[in-house]
Amino acid sequence: MPAGERNKIRGYAIEVSGLSKSFGSQAALSEVHFRVQRGSVHGFLGPNGAGKTTAIKIILGLIAADSGQVKVLGEPLIFGRRHNYLQYLNYLPQDPVFPEGLTGKEVLFLVADVYRIDRHKSRLRMDRLLEHFDLQAAANRRVGVYSRGMQQRLGLAAVLLTEPELLILDEPVSALDPDGRRKVLDIINRLKGRATVFFSSHILADVERVCDHVTIINSGRKLLDAETSDLLARYAIEQYIITVNPEHLNRAAGLIRQNRHVRQVNSHFNQLFVASEPGQSSAMAEKLLADLVRGGITVTEFMPNRTNLEAAFFRVVEEHRPAGQTK
Repeated sequence: MPAGERNKIRGYAIEVSGLSKSFGSQAALSEVHFRVQRGSVHGFLGPNGAGKTTAIKIILGLIAADSGQVKVLGEPLIFGRRHNYLQYLNYLPQDPVFPEGLTGKEVLFLVADVYRIDRHKSRLRMDRLLEHFDLQAAANRRVGVYSRGMQQRLGLAAVLLTEPELLILDEPVSALDPDGRRKVLDIINRLKGRATVFFSSHILADVERVCDHVTIINSGRKLLDAETSDLLARYAIEQYIITVNPEHLNRAAGLIRQNRHVRQVNSHFNQLFVASEPGQSSAMAEKLLADLVRGGITVTEFMPNRTNLEAAFFRVVEEHRPAGQTK
């Protein structure tokens, strides 16, 4: 069935319900629920050891869950059974491994043969991907001499070569330099609406740049599942940065604290970081600047401080920290 028709029939690429998994006495996942919308770029976030890789391995059918249900591209996952969705899915582990005696180009030809891609078509895609990932010069060298970053770039070329409907990527840019990360994120962004990308990452700025939805887990439990914009709005720290003459710093802080919409004031060098009460950022800002100017304070900068995904992530983790547990 063509991918376009499949997309119309099923609304979710991945559906996870009540997923639990333990290794001995250690619970890796506990009753985890989330869904990945088709055509979305979905970030899967959590600290090291949170259970992200375990969940991915279960979704791929590599290990069995203790309990819970998983559907991939609408098909229920049954451990040990070969599933039709595998032909529409491709996966890249954090540290991909290739036969060291093959060249980069031979690895891609092998992938094309496994997926039965026409040789002419695969050559065109291969040349484009080798160029995009700066692997042309290394294409005829054995992958055994590739650096970790080169192997990760080759892995990304391999998963994209098949033009899958669903890509599952485990830390896909962890070994790349900033330029390499930018190129990969640009590709992921262009896939939005045409394919589904589900990837884990600890580089939160990258997730914020491309993901329209995020699921956060910690200690094997889901903490939050939301649109990226909703997450940022919900956990936004409504804050302004105010820069003043250093001689006026203490007096400015005193005036600011008199504003009834102000929740907290912190200073650093000649800057004041002013957080409002929830939902009171605009009301606070309207009166704040006028009061400072009337008080004879020289203000050289007055700007909102946008909350990023990293700040929101740590607020979510802290909010769900069990009582009595220390940082």
